[in-house]
Amino acid sequence: MKVAVTAKGAGLGAWIDDDFVHCKQIVVVDENDRFEAWSNPFKDDPSHEAAIQLAKWIVDEGIKLLITNEISPQSREVLENADVVVYQAKEGAVLTLVEKARNGMVKNE
Repeated sequence: MKVAVTAKGAGLGAWIDDDFVHCKQIVVVDENDRFEAWSNPFKDDPSHEAAIQLAKWIVDEGIKLLITNEISPQSREVLENADVVVYQAKEGAVLTLVEKARNGMVKNE
């Protein structure tokens, strides 16, 4: 299962970026802890639609779980309608948050 974390950097040790739509990177981790980092193509887009476009992009990439913090209700709805689970976290490194999510220690708020 692919897990994505909005992040301030491009590695497993990068800290969570708490703003979904304006995050610098999206770090995607697979079940074997292999990862890739994607630059957020919508981070500088001031439009209201940017958050929804980012949510659709995550769905199209096959992500099944997203860890972020601040996310609009519209973006959350797009994700949840596509069966993407959204967990919210205020702090932590990417790999730590992924491991906590896998072990049920991050809550779906």
